[in-house]
Amino acid sequence: MRSPIRWFASLVLPCLIALPVAAQSGPAAADTVVADSARKIAKLAPIAVTATRSERQVFTTPSPMLVTDAAVVREESPNGIQDLFRNLPGVDVTGVGPNQGRLMIRGQRGQRILLLEDGVRLNNSRRQQDFGELPALTDINGVSRVEIVRGPASVLYGTDAIGGVVNQITQPPPGGANTVRGWLGYRYGSADEQNLVHGRLEGRTGRLGFAFGAGYRDARSYRAPAGTFGQLTLAEETPVLDTGVLDQTLSADLRYDLSATQDLSLRVSRYDARNAGFGYVAPAALGAPNGATVRILYPDQDVTRASLAWRARGLGWAVADRPSLTGWTSQNDRILDIDVRVPFGPPMPPTAGVHSYSRNVTDLASYGARFEAVKVLGAHVLTWGADLFEDRSENSDSARSVVTTFGPPRVSVSTTPKVPYAGYRSGGLFAQFDLAAFERLTLGAGLRGQLYRAWTRETPGLTGDTLVSETDATLVGSASARYQLTDDLNLMAVVGRAFRSPNLVERFFEGATPEGAGYQLASPELRPETSLNVDLGVKFRRDRVYAEAFVFRNTIHDGIRIAPAGFKVGTFDAFRNVNVEELRAEGIELLAEVQLGAGFAALGHYTTLRSKNLDSNNPVGDSYGSKLGGELAWRAPDGRFWAAWEVRHQGERDDVDIGTSPVGDVLPAFTVHNARAGVRLPAVGGTVTSLGIQLLNLTDRLYAEASNTSFFRPEPRRSAVMTVRLEF
Repeated sequence: MRSPIRWFASLVLPCLIALPVAAQSGPAAADTVVADSARKIAKLAPIAVTATRSERQVFTTPSPMLVTDAAVVREESPNGIQDLFRNLPGVDVTGVGPNQGRLMIRGQRGQRILLLEDGVRLNNSRRQQDFGELPALTDINGVSRVEIVRGPASVLYGTDAIGGVVNQITQPPPGGANTVRGWLGYRYGSADEQNLVHGRLEGRTGRLGFAFGAGYRDARSYRAPAGTFGQLTLAEETPVLDTGVLDQTLSADLRYDLSATQDLSLRVSRYDARNAGFGYVAPAALGAPNGATVRILYPDQDVTRASLAWRARGLGWAVADRPSLTGWTSQNDRILDIDVRVPFGPPMPPTAGVHSYSRNVTDLASYGARFEAVKVLGAHVLTWGADLFEDRSENSDSARSVVTTFGPPRVSVSTTPKVPYAGYRSGGLFAQFDLAAFERLTLGAGLRGQLYRAWTRETPGLTGDTLVSETDATLVGSASARYQLTDDLNLMAVVGRAFRSPNLVERFFEGATPEGAGYQLASPELRPETSLNVDLGVKFRRDRVYAEAFVFRNTIHDGIRIAPAGFKVGTFDAFRNVNVEELRAEGIELLAEVQLGAGFAALGHYTTLRSKNLDSNNPVGDSYGSKLGGELAWRAPDGRFWAAWEVRHQGERDDVDIGTSPVGDVLPAFTVHNARAGVRLPAVGGTVTSLGIQLLNLTDRLYAEASNTSFFRPEPRRSAVMTVRLEF
């Protein structure tokens, strides 16, 4: 196997060496925006809004960012945003299948990553910390851009933005003259026999713009290839069960121009998913016929969201030029089933073992509002505002456990809720000021004050329980500096403090864990997690070249982790969530993109990541230790043809604790190759047809993403994805 150093030399160094060569093709002013033809080649769009809440070039934004646009989505036809960013620095994937995939940023995941749609939070306080909300709630085929901020952003967004922010920005209704247009697409994936139909109709009549989108997807469980991964060998193709989904999306967007400087927009969306599973491999296939089977399945999840926003620009008020006010609501109803079977094995009878089944039904209603204003003061920019949201959770639980030995089975049944009816409210005030201190020096500073409260309510099935209410406050800030060393080179420094308030599960869950591994005690007194992140980096851009390098350190104080309580509750060992002193993640991220000419473009990236608990000096987390990848793409000058080859290598990592994973006690290295190509046919009767094909996992490699290794869930075998898109 080639060493990571050789991989780095073969993939990333050519891009870096090409910087001065490509840069000689012509000068570029510091404020030049990359041409549209370049944007189709580059994975990094030139404009972003998430990091600063104002349109700003990625090149001049101090925070490290990743941005992809609708053109990339059309070409790569991903299952979700997790597929868009696998081959970019600082980002990892957790979960499997088209529904359950989520992003990790710099080793952080779940509730430490804030997921947004059009700047409105999708996170809620009822999700478990490790999982977070589903990006699938937003139809990937209806986005205009996806932006990722690597690093904290609590000043602008409040709780949960410890590791980063993912913002899915949907396509707005069209502006301009009266028009009606749309598209219809079809995607087939051989790995999971997936059929996806999606489309959009949009237009404008007078002052009213409208857009309607829909998608329907039917995907089966896929199979992993035969092969060896660490200490595990699969002799034949093996099903990865519960990795399919039957889901659909509906959305309606209306935008009414109140005047030349003000508009009112309404967005309503609905997401329905059936039989979306966590994914698992049967123990017998892993060489452990007497091993435990843990099946986690969401048989039903329905999410309805609505948001109403007023935006203005160019008003020239004393305190605001661009004010906006957004109100939103969400109803999230879901069922979670956990089915655990633990055979006793010899000398017990073949039927001996423990079978536990539990069902949780949760209804979560969320409400929120955000006021924001931007004031331009010459070369300086002030962004300020306030936001508030509230979650109200109602849930029921049922559990049945059967223990079978030599005699009659022993059955126990419980309908006691493990999380009481509860609420969570959070509100804050924020301000961020960007100061053009000198001709080449820009400084930024931000501050947020946040109040939050979590409480329990009277709950059927919990008689005599004590009602709990916990209130706390947090103050966080940030500072940044950008020095323009030359017209082509920016030096960046960002220091930020972020926080995450404990969610309802962490605070109030009380009962036997669904997996049957222990008894979890409630921890209502948990303190919020806070973090201090430092980023130092450089960004280079000249004509056909973009490159950046960042080194970061993120230290989380009072990090929340599960820990033994030191006693038993009945027959179970007791555990509870506790605040540990310090968790630290640090690393290096490199990225380079070069347009080579004649339609060719190259991308290369490299990341290192280390994380540990500073109290015990033990490693924590389950992300990769190093990632190296690249892409070589070609596009015909007229845009009719395109083709690309990408490769990604993740190195072995031994400073992790992945439990009793069948792959061993280290995260094995792997390399995966993908290829894609497409053609845009000439218009016929005003309709343009595009055809695409992708070949995934070309070498048919058995591998699992790092976070899917401890509970082993490998990726699909070699497969093909075929797409058809009609634009009219």
